[in-house]
Amino acid sequence: MIHIKTISLCIGLVVLTIMMGGCGLMNSENSKENSNETRSEKKIKQSFNKSLKMYPIKNLEDFYDKEGFRDSEFNKNDKGTWLLDSSMVIKRKTEGQKIVMDMMAFITETRKSIMHQETSNFGLTAPGIEMNQLE
Repeated sequence: MIHIKTISLCIGLVVLTIMMGGCGLMNSENSKENSNETRSEKKIKQSFNKSLKMYPIKNLEDFYDKEGFRDSEFNKNDKGTWLLDSSMVIKRKTEGQKIVMDMMAFITETRKSIMHQETSNFGLTAPGIEMNQLE
């Protein structure tokens, strides 16, 4: 009886050791796949970091040196006009949904700007047109 318990305990330990060893091999194979994924993820992160390393920019002149789409109409030294816009809409709990429409156009040939915004009584924002000569 004691021999049967000892033999079954030894066989159980051997089976347990084999199962744990097999799981360890499977985990090492999975870790190799994960390491390949991490390599590709590292490449993706490096490409994102390369393209996004300019943010935040302390000097806006860095933007002007970026080459974009250039047509034959553009002068090579013309850096264009940069418009920066920032806005925030605050909605109170008592108000309904706000619809905001904004229109802006810049005509380079006539050097005129179309920018204006009107608000109606219903809280809707509709575009209006105002022509100003830029100098």
